[in-house]
Amino acid sequence: MTKFEQIQKEIESILPNSPVKEEVTHSHLVLKWVLKLKPNADEALKIAAISHDIDRAITKITEKDLQDYSKINEFKKEHSLRSAKFIGEIMEKHNYSSEVIKKVQHLVGSHEFGGDEEQNILMNADSLAYFENNVPFYLERNGLEQTKKKIRFMYDRLSDKAKNLVLKIKFKDQKIEELVRKSLNK
Repeated sequence: MTKFEQIQKEIESILPNSPVKEEVTHSHLVLKWVLKLKPNADEALKIAAISHDIDRAITKITEKDLQDYSKINEFKKEHSLRSAKFIGEIMEKHNYSSEVIKKVQHLVGSHEFGGDEEQNILMNADSLAYFENNVPFYLERNGLEQTKKKIRFMYDRLSDKAKNLVLKIKFKDQKIEELVRKSLNK
């Protein structure tokens, strides 16, 4: 088993502890989208993709705990930084170099807002995976109004290329399709 397969296995053993039941699937889809957006992604970007939301599985803190949605950006930043800290600790156990750990922490710590090219790829992949799979689960947990806000947040942060990819997603549930299109005015 490669070092990447070992860390992936450990991450996948932690993610089911998340109160977000779609966490493992989301992790796989983020990796899928990263590889679609950057087929030659290095190991650091792949680790960042599968671990970017590990915080929720460890702390059990989700957006549902947010009392004031106007503070979503602060909440997202704290979530990103906690995830970066946790994945760094896990990578140390797997004897990754400090250089690779720092890169993964850099990517995970900014996955909600992007920044450089690879941070933007991770952010786009995260949103694309949200649209592909998470919308119905988010609606079930957080209600209609919060879901409309989340859809806008996830879409507005995307690059133009990724926005076009979202518009090509065919939703299995017609009600979800309508909700997304209405929320995006598309």
